[in-house]
Formats: sequence, structure tokens, C-alpha cells
Amino acid sequence: MIKVLIVDDSALMRRILKDTLERHPEIEVVGVAENGKEAIEKLNILNPDVITLDVEMPIMNGLDTLKKIMSLRPTPVIMVSALTTKDAEVTIEALMNGAVDFVTKPQNLIGEFDSFSKELQLKILNVAKSKGKGVRITEIPIKEVKSPGKPPKKLVIIGSSTGGPQALYQVMSKLTTFYDTSVVIVQHMPPGFTKSLAERLDSVSKYIVKEAEEGESLRSGVAYVAPGGYHLILNRDTFSLSKDPPVLGVRPSVDVAIFSLVRVFKSNTIGVLLTGMGSDGARGLEEIKRNGGKTIVQDERSCVVFGMPKAAIDRGVVDVVVDLEGIPTEIERMISEL
Repeated sequence: MIKVLIVDDSALMRRILKDTLERHPEIEVVGVAENGKEAIEKLNILNPDVITLDVEMPIMNGLDTLKKIMSLRPTPVIMVSALTTKDAEVTIEALMNGAVDFVTKPQNLIGEFDSFSKELQLKILNVAKSKGKGVRITEIPIKEVKSPGKPPKKLVIIGSSTGGPQALYQVMSKLTTFYDTSVVIVQHMPPGFTKSLAERLDSVSKYIVKEAEEGESLRSGVAYVAPGGYHLILNRDTFSLSKDPPVLGVRPSVDVAIFSLVRVFKSNTIGVLLTGMGSDGARGLEEIKRNGGKTIVQDERSCVVFGMPKAAIDRGVVDVVVDLEGIPTEIERMISEL
């Protein structure tokens, strides 16, 4: 059984989360807490495998609670966030401070309850079985002036899901800017969160990092984050945002982005898959290989969840398997060789 501690200041939300999780035969709710102080007091007593953590709480908020958990007893934490700008910013901050994933609270309990329940259960199962634990990231602010260049000759596309924000932070903070290269990032996230993610990555990257916009042209020295809730498609040299149905249950889809990008960049494409559950990106890496491009995936040891990299390895379409720390060096080597 996977032992879960629920932390939320709303009695209604605690009841919803408890009922949701106890429907699953492999999950046991071992306790609830209405604020961070109470959660910390129960941490060593209940010994949970996974913690669900509210963002906004009195006495001790979610972010302070998370930092305390990571310092006292690192445990996989899934943030439970509202669809507000403030919650989105704090949630991204939490993902950089050790949380491994997040879910958004349903706005319509009747219409969204089933999908919310399935998403939360699946994320808890994947995180617990992988034994994934987040790590806090040291800030590396970039103060140099960054400016976009000419249309790129080469392209790096990075796909990620569970544990992805931390991994992207590690990669983008170390990646050297190549002024003939653009980067496209597809992180599985709902609307409202990818703008905050792009801003955080921009603060530590030598690339300009921004959320991609409809009709925007690709420029070297820029990394574009696919907006949550949209497929990102490249038509010749400009982006379009699509509300077409999810692919493999996700939108944005790594596969959708890759198939449009590789049509333009052909063999000058490098595909990278980081930590994440599911198999999104595996078919895309196969298409990159078919066009003569290069592929990299994160190794199992450094992944929070090994699903996406493993799916690509199983298809036999991976050139290099490397730990997270080595991915920026591999990307730079491949760019230099194209």
C-alpha cells in the first residue's frame, strides 16, 4: 500500500482528496493535516510515501512547508494548486524547491471530479513506485543582456513531464547559447502555468526563454516553451497554437511538436526526453532518427519517473542515455557536430 498524507486547510478539500484516494486499492490515506505546522508534526509519526500539499494555507503555507519537509525528511510531494496566477507562480516555485509534480483543483466538482481523481491517483502511483524525490535547486541568476538572433539553422526540442521543471532548470541553467540554434520546450502542464515556468527558466538561462505565441517566428538564441493546453506546431518558420484533441492524453504533446519541427529542420534536429510518465515523445524521437537527427534521453537513476525516456529506449531510437547532469554537455556536443 502507498501511504499518503493529505495537507490542506479546507475541510471540504481534505474530504474530497481522502475519498478520491481511498477509492484506489493500492493507496491508503494515513493522515490529514490542515496546515503545514501540523503536517511537519505528523511527518515522522505517519511516515508517508507521498504527500499532497496545498499551496495557500494559514500558519505555514505550502512553500514553507515543502522546504521544511525537504530539509527534515525528503518525501515525494505533489502540490494541489488552484488555477490562479498567484498559485501558478507559487507552484512553479515549489517544483523548483523539491515538489515532484502538481495537480489543479477542480473548478467544477461534478463535471471534473472523475478526471481529477484519475490524474491524482495516477501521479501518486507513478511517483511512489519510482521512489522519486525532488531536490532543492540553487539559484544561478543570469545577469547578462540577451538578445535574439537570426532564423536558426539548428533546433533542439526538449520534452518532459513529471519532475520536468526541475530537470529543465538544471539543463537550461548550464546550456551554452549557440547563435545558430533555437530550443523548443514541451512540458506537460495545464494552461496558466507555463508562463511562470518560462520566466523562471529565463532567469537562469543564457538563452532567452519565453512562452511561445501564435504567429511568432523562430529566432536563434531563444528557447520557446509550449503554452499549457495547446499543441505547438511549426508552419515553415512561425508557430501556430492548436486546440486539437490531446495525443496520448496530453496537450501540449511532444510528439506533435516534433513532427512539425522535424519537417523543417530535418537532420539538424536534436531531440531530448527528460523525466516523465507515459510514452509521449518516443514516436517523435523515432521521426528525428528517420530524418537523420540526433537523440538523447535522461537515464533512469536521475529521473523522477522513467516512463518517457524508457519508451524511447524500448523503440530503439536513442543515441545517448545520460544522467541529468551530463545532458547539457551532450546537447552542446551534438549541436557542434551538426
